[in-house]
Amino acid sequence: MTRPVVTREDIFAVVKKNIATVIEGAEGLEVTETASMKDFGADSLEMVEVVSRSMKELRIKIPRTELSTVSNLKELVDIFEHFAAAA
Repeated sequence: MTRPVVTREDIFAVVKKNIATVIEGAEGLEVTETASMKDFGADSLEMVEVVSRSMKELRIKIPRTELSTVSNLKELVDIFEHFAAAA
């Protein structure tokens, strides 16, 4: 069974949806790639939840060490895109 091709836009849409779902008060805010989850008031547990939900939905696994240097949503989407392409 082949995996469907996941575009960068698809990945960003998943991340945005999970930010709106997990981070209280983020729903309805403009989410751009230059923003970080802290910009929306996320604490560390909420950040982990957004990343975990996004990975599950995208069916990818990423080592935590790969995620430790992420400072904004563009970098997060870049890593997700790389691992989605490799899967």
